[in-house]
Amino acid sequence: MAKSVLLSNGKFWATQTAAKAHFKAILNGLSDGESVKNISDQSDLAALLQEYDRDMPAESTKSGKGIAYFFRDRDKEHNGMTSCFYVYRIDDTSIDFSYIRAIEVASRRGNKK
Repeated sequence: MAKSVLLSNGKFWATQTAAKAHFKAILNGLSDGESVKNISDQSDLAALLQEYDRDMPAESTKSGKGIAYFFRDRDKEHNGMTSCFYVYRIDDTSIDFSYIRAIEVASRRGNKK
């Protein structure tokens, strides 16, 4: 059975594959170091990160004290061989996150409702 993905901003995908394709298109539309400018994309990323953070202990959430913006950059954990999303937080820190893992978390949560 396909696992759907529903985000708090109302975005819905019938399958994880469709959600992953959406976020991959956002990522691939950016260059390394470029921030996400499209308001709808920002909303989708914030809602996705919100779902992901619900599974994290409060002190280690990806959104931290709050989201300033999202950007694409090289993934330092994988020797810079790939690019991924980063969240730049209001406390002037940034951290990477896996949209794939976040979608899997959101899908698990959505299918429990």
